[in-house]
Amino acid sequence: MEFEPEESEARTGRIYVGKVKNIVPNLQAAFVEYQPGINGYYSLRENRTHIFADKKPHTALHEGDEILVQVARAAVKTKDAVLTSNLSFAGTYAVLTAGLPKLGISSKIRNAGWKAAVKEWWETETHDGYGLIVRTNAESAGMEALKREKEKLASQYFDVLSKGMSRTALSLLYSPESFPLRTVKNTHTSEYREILTDLREIYEELLSAGIDARLYEDENLPLSSLYSLNSALSEALSRRVWLKSGGNILIEPTEAMTVIDVNTGKTAGKKSFKETVLKTNLEAAGEIAVQLRLRNLSGIIVIDFIDMEAEEDRQTLLSALRKFLAQDPVPARLVDMTPLGLVEVTRKKLQKPLHEQVPGRGKAL
Repeated sequence: MEFEPEESEARTGRIYVGKVKNIVPNLQAAFVEYQPGINGYYSLRENRTHIFADKKPHTALHEGDEILVQVARAAVKTKDAVLTSNLSFAGTYAVLTAGLPKLGISSKIRNAGWKAAVKEWWETETHDGYGLIVRTNAESAGMEALKREKEKLASQYFDVLSKGMSRTALSLLYSPESFPLRTVKNTHTSEYREILTDLREIYEELLSAGIDARLYEDENLPLSSLYSLNSALSEALSRRVWLKSGGNILIEPTEAMTVIDVNTGKTAGKKSFKETVLKTNLEAAGEIAVQLRLRNLSGIIVIDFIDMEAEEDRQTLLSALRKFLAQDPVPARLVDMTPLGLVEVTRKKLQKPLHEQVPGRGKAL
């Protein structure tokens, strides 16, 4: 489940003319105001090339400078939004990456001949200061569709650069596509069977982008009721998740990390305790991987599985968890099992977790 508040202070992907408020050498970072009274974190390690909003020569970044910045990650609780000068423009078949003049092709594309054709085309193209990441679904769309989209994205990029030279500080230069359209584009077609919406404006937006969708128009049975979305949302926010075997997992997000506890529950006593523990832990590992995606939990995750004495069982569990995490489209990694038996997992932060977004008004997709 993905969720985005309708009113968001800084939506990921927006590009602004930011103003450098202060530079912190010890952090190798700057804080840049991009909306009135709202600053973002700008890493000087990761952003070595700055896009100044004037035509004057600059040798270094100073307080008061105006630069083009893109929201790479929205603000989370007390943490400021993360800003970047490595601008990117996402399309259906590719992502244009400013400042990174390289070609990248999805590893899921197995057709060596098609990949070679893309590389040959790219080498003959003129691409002034930008690169391209080719998405998986570009192969089925064909080369002509990819070429057209590359031109469209390049036009957006140069338009932003042009506007940035004439707009005042804190101006919004670019806003990405709507949340529903962006979500669909970022999801490979093999991961869904059909796109269904009861909102005509979203339906028309998807169709205009060349994406097949179906408009749901049954006034007697709302779409949210047909698929029990409210119930699914409640389950996704519940602290306790029950397993089919009778065990359960308890999920506790905190300020510093997410703590997950696995319990045998009703399964204890049905079989030998050793078999019960391994079975429950393996089932919990699969469900935890699902819940991380469903709830968009990220950062440091510590899992307290049920204790197992046999080293063979522990390795079986860790191997299974690695396989489950590998299916996550968001980078997730099993770090280690501590001497106390706690399993450490990290998952890349892309947006706020579900439990932080739901209190506000928003649209669920």
